[in-house]
Amino acid sequence: MKKEPVWLTDDTPVSHKLIRVVLFLTSFSWTFNPIQDYMGESTPVEKIFTRMLPMLMVAAYCVFCEHRHRLRSVLHPFSWPILWYVTFGVFSGISSVQPAMCAWKGAEILILLMWVTVSCHDADSTRREFVSIARLVEILLWVTVVLAILNPTLGFRRSPSMIPWLQGSLPIINPNQVGFLSVAAFVRLIFLPARAKPVRLLLVLSTLVCSQSRTSYAVSLVALVIFIIDGLRERQYFRVSLASLAALAALLLTMGHYETLVRILMRGQSEESLESLSGRTDYWNFALNYATWFGGGLATGSRSLILVTGQETFLRGSVNLHNSFVEALLGAGYVGALPYLAMVVIHTLRQGIAALTRPSLSQGLFLVMALVFVARSMTSVVISLFSYDLMMLFIFWAWIRHDTPQAAPRRAQRPRSVVYDTPLCERNRAQNPCQEGHSE
Repeated sequence: MKKEPVWLTDDTPVSHKLIRVVLFLTSFSWTFNPIQDYMGESTPVEKIFTRMLPMLMVAAYCVFCEHRHRLRSVLHPFSWPILWYVTFGVFSGISSVQPAMCAWKGAEILILLMWVTVSCHDADSTRREFVSIARLVEILLWVTVVLAILNPTLGFRRSPSMIPWLQGSLPIINPNQVGFLSVAAFVRLIFLPARAKPVRLLLVLSTLVCSQSRTSYAVSLVALVIFIIDGLRERQYFRVSLASLAALAALLLTMGHYETLVRILMRGQSEESLESLSGRTDYWNFALNYATWFGGGLATGSRSLILVTGQETFLRGSVNLHNSFVEALLGAGYVGALPYLAMVVIHTLRQGIAALTRPSLSQGLFLVMALVFVARSMTSVVISLFSYDLMMLFIFWAWIRHDTPQAAPRRAQRPRSVVYDTPLCERNRAQNPCQEGHSE
């Protein structure tokens, strides 16, 4: 029986596991930050207990844990674009509409960077953390489904299905967020060994279908294609056959329903709305008119639009531009955001090259996740602010940093004899070959 890799077993201390759970759960509270919470004289008590104290616990763990000496790596040149982005974003937010919120957003990113630095110190520990986070994602999906069943008004709502003959029958569960959570769990399960894989895949695929997220569907198909290509390279034909049958089944479900699929993809919008991604490009074009060289502050650049526009869209107290690149530019400006955003693109291309030149399941796994981050960042602000996506992105960057081909050891050269290192001895050797190899 083939032995599982050591990094599939989480042998970290209990304290590390608890802090990991705290950090993971805290990453889901970032969206609920209305402008009123940070413009008053005091911060709501609810925010202190749901956001600040958990993150301070994570920071304290990083400072006092047994691996605290690794915190020096936070200042490694590899992290400079992140530190640059946070520094410009925080200083730009001093004069923003929410300076307290801006400063706290920067602190969250730095604490997350500290945790990843302490936890992911080599390739094996990086894969271990990724697998552990993916396991928490699966648990969260189970909890989401159970809560949605217990209280359908909070978790379920009817939506046209991407599978035409199930239209109106499947529920929808917070489409984008649950959709990408399902993609992360799906990718982990198909690429890496796991216990009870068929049952777990069934749950993940069920939540993925119910999410009704078009981007999640597209990324899942890309993951399946990369999985098939990796299987062909490793001559795992049984695995390739199963993946191909799954893709074929998905295609058969859509036969004869192409017009319905187009209407669902358009979500009832006109062709003009479809071309503008259901109106999201209107947000982007509007926001880019207010982008400056130094930005308006982390998480506050977009919220400043509330004060400069009378459009009803921005009057709810919480602005979502549906694009991490635009959000980063508004927050840290062109000077602060461009190195960070370039890092996202460069590392994605770098992982693609690694997957082509050194193919393996781990390389294919992280290539898919890199594509997930790029696709997710184009439709949400998740990699410009603290979130579970940013957590997994930092883990991916830790993989990029540690997964470097080891330099081949230099061949040991035969020590030269002291006696024969002079020109005279070299001439004697040429005249008397039989003496070579002897010494005085």
